[in-house]
Amino acid sequence: MKDAVVKITDRHLQDGEEYTCELTTSGSLDFRPDGFTVVYNETDEELKGCKTELKYENGVIVMTRSGKYNTELIIEKERRHSCFYATPYGELMMGVYTKNMFTDMNENGGTLRFSYTIDFNNDLASENDLTVTVAVKGG
Repeated sequence: MKDAVVKITDRHLQDGEEYTCELTTSGSLDFRPDGFTVVYNETDEELKGCKTELKYENGVIVMTRSGKYNTELIIEKERRHSCFYATPYGELMMGVYTKNMFTDMNENGGTLRFSYTIDFNNDLASENDLTVTVAVKGG
């Protein structure tokens, strides 16, 4: 694992309203020929103390949050997965459908971007774009 600066930009459209939030934090990158793992600590007040891991392998991202709120999302282009999601307001199951995915990650960092929808009981809840930019320190 190499120390890195991780920037997350989250844009989502919900009930006709667009929201954007950005987070820059310290984290790490483990790059391998068959994929990579990005790990960072959440800094949002509600998620303080949680660690998020993005593991990319064979075109599939497994996003796991551990700590106060445990979560696992499976992101796979043109596939819908039922995922467990914990929030400060309770735990729930939701559908995650990935429309697009892009990465140019290498041993010095790069970008991971994906667009996905979230649904509850097959009712669309939001459309989301997440961009994770990683810069290895000293890389």
